[in-house]
Amino acid sequence: MTKKTKSIVSTTIVITILTICFKLLGFVKQMVVANFFGTGPEMDAYSVAFNFVGMLSSAFIRAITISMVSIYTNCLVNKGKEEASKIISACLEILLPIVLGVLLLAYTLVPQIAYWAAPGYRSKPDQMAMVQQYLPMIFPFFLFSVVTLVWTTFMDANKDFVVSRTESFITSVTTIICCVVLHSVHAVTSLIIAQYISYIVFGTMLLLRGRRYFKFKFVSIRSVPEIKIILYTAIPLFIGNSVSQINKLVDNALASGFDGGPASLTYAVSLEDFVTVILVNNVVDVLYVNFSIYTASKDYDKLVDVMKKAVNVMICIMIPITIVTCLCSSEIVSIAFKRGMFNTGSVSTVRAALFGYAVGFASMGIRDIILRGLYSFKNTKTTMITGIISVIVNIIFSIVLSRYIGIMGITLASSISLTVNFLINSQMLKRHIPNYKITSHVPVLLKQLPGVIYTVAVVLVVKYFIPSTIMVFLLSAILGLGGYALILMFMKVEEVDYIKEKILAKVKR
Repeated sequence: MTKKTKSIVSTTIVITILTICFKLLGFVKQMVVANFFGTGPEMDAYSVAFNFVGMLSSAFIRAITISMVSIYTNCLVNKGKEEASKIISACLEILLPIVLGVLLLAYTLVPQIAYWAAPGYRSKPDQMAMVQQYLPMIFPFFLFSVVTLVWTTFMDANKDFVVSRTESFITSVTTIICCVVLHSVHAVTSLIIAQYISYIVFGTMLLLRGRRYFKFKFVSIRSVPEIKIILYTAIPLFIGNSVSQINKLVDNALASGFDGGPASLTYAVSLEDFVTVILVNNVVDVLYVNFSIYTASKDYDKLVDVMKKAVNVMICIMIPITIVTCLCSSEIVSIAFKRGMFNTGSVSTVRAALFGYAVGFASMGIRDIILRGLYSFKNTKTTMITGIISVIVNIIFSIVLSRYIGIMGITLASSISLTVNFLINSQMLKRHIPNYKITSHVPVLLKQLPGVIYTVAVVLVVKYFIPSTIMVFLLSAILGLGGYALILMFMKVEEVDYIKEKILAKVKR
């Protein structure tokens, strides 16, 4: 393993430890929200409105920020900080007027948006009225997202990851305080108030920290030729992301047909996020910056080396976590949320949703790594096409499976589409780096089999003999994941040995 590769892994581990601390607080936040609001009609209506604005933000802004990372990094390496700053300024000059126009349009179409976002509420006037009430209050989050995502993007490109990872901490603290203090007066609206406060605090921190890398100055867009490249690469991304968000919109629309469905998806996503944010997003964010540097310097051997090791690590980490999450889904949901307004019925629907998401943990991690590899080559057209294919697969399976297995069918369809997506994209990546093959990970995958058998057996035995919900989860996690790790070390998986050495070194320090 090269020195550069070791440095990347070390950075990822440090960020991961910090994020774990923040996400643990995030669990407390979700527990508080579940305690006060459960999966009732008002929480469902809020979830529909909040998820719609989140999908709008993701489709629109991610397209610009993802394409901007590679261009900004290239300019930073080859032209310096001043020229790179002009790119950020030009992007903001383009983005902000467009965002304000989209917001104005959204405010004029609130009834229509509510009608299509929650078709299950068309026969429930009170529920539909609540969705229409929440949408205008949540729309400004779109504007806040522009500022925070752009600032986070260029800070990541400068390898300044710590401040940008405090968002969940800030959101959790403000949400807990607002729920406790305001829930009796403002009910679910207290969640909206908390989000406004957290955006203001987090945005201020980003602006202050980001001044060392960037100061906004009005520039002539024509004097920044990189903008054309960003827009050219962003358009396919926007189309692909829009199709992906349409898929999420379909999922939420289907969920509105089940009692507590939208809120259950939200709670399940919060549990899924604990895995994906810590073990997927942190890895791919660090990797993407380095991928962009490698492609800019045409060092494809290092790119392949880092990508192979990253995928192998993702396989080794995600498979045992998937097994424990699926088999202990009821216990996980009960421990996290079952109190106050969150009853046994809520546990049942959230458990089903979590099971379907968990099946796709490994696929999500591998998909995101391969996507970042393609993005580093500014290949967004291919990802747009493969994204559309995956979304079509997702929508078809969501509609079909939800009829037979309810809300689990919606989330299971997402996992199926993730697998389809990474398999197709891995073939597309070979056009840029022919010596990369997805089959090179088969030996590591085969080494998982003894650990899989062991973990399944341990969890089933624990669930059979132990009545306590908390003890079932703790013993399953400790014995299952611990034994799995020992088996992988015995199987001489290089990446597992290295991670063990780095963690021990950090603990000693």
